[in-house]
Amino acid sequence: MKKLTTLFFMMLAVVLATNAQSIISIDSARTNDPNTGVPVDSGLTVQLTGVVYGPDAYPTSNGHQFMLRGATKSIKIYSKGRFQYTLTEGDSVTVVGVIGHYHGDAELNLNYSHAGDTIIRLGAGTQVPATVITAADLNSNGELYESSLIEIDGVDMAQVQGWPATHSAHSFSSAHVGNLYFFVDSFMSPDLWQGAAPAAGIYNVIGFGSQYGSNATLSNGYSLQPRKRADFILQNVGIKDVVNPLEASVYPNPAATKVTAAFNSDADGEYTLRMTDLTGRVALTQEGHVVNGDNALYINTAALSNGMYILELSAAGKNLITKINMAK
Repeated sequence: MKKLTTLFFMMLAVVLATNAQSIISIDSARTNDPNTGVPVDSGLTVQLTGVVYGPDAYPTSNGHQFMLRGATKSIKIYSKGRFQYTLTEGDSVTVVGVIGHYHGDAELNLNYSHAGDTIIRLGAGTQVPATVITAADLNSNGELYESSLIEIDGVDMAQVQGWPATHSAHSFSSAHVGNLYFFVDSFMSPDLWQGAAPAAGIYNVIGFGSQYGSNATLSNGYSLQPRKRADFILQNVGIKDVVNPLEASVYPNPAATKVTAAFNSDADGEYTLRMTDLTGRVALTQEGHVVNGDNALYINTAALSNGMYILELSAAGKNLITKINMAK
């Protein structure tokens, strides 16, 4: 009897050890071995807590795929089981699974049949806006932006090559504009697969940083993964033909807490200024006087959230409409 009891506790200890988990941060989970390009904690069962970014890429196939953001970095959550969790962007959740990767793209893999793997909703979290970067940033420092929501501005879609021409149940394809590559997934972005590429024009494009590494250290293959057609924002949205244009220098752009509009007026007069977001919501208004000669208007933008805004300025009968990117 004593031997059976001892054997039972030995087996229980093995089970508990198997289900043991390390509570670490998402930023820590995303730390890579520079020699291999894979997470240093690959194969380790961990508990991560963060804020959900969607969409859920497998809502119809009894699984999950979404992004979970920590303090500064994000990681993909991947599961072939549903875990009774209905994705809501902005949720704060705790997830237990095994750290892994797919061609260098870090993942937390959940096994629905494995005791201990889980997704638990804690409540509402706080999302941050997309981080505005350049295509060069993505290519040179893509690991920083992997699985994070990012925005790349000034993309000329008239130059797009390789856009997927057909739709299938679950496929993906790469298209590119110069050295900016798009990862187009039929599950995450079906409306992008089910039609042609966005019409020719200059766009600000939002999506998740993605990777399909192919070199020895898995330090290449970075791309932008748009979620939907609305992630392609035509730059001339809200901008109309300007009558009596005002030549002005508006800086800095991107901006943080202050924007300056410098111009020369050929008469004394009044000015009105407003800034709206891309939905047309008025975010800021300002008015005052201008003088004949050089003028510099200082605009306090400290209260504005990150993102793109339309700045409209009318001064002494002349008009300016331009875009300002807030990136704090």
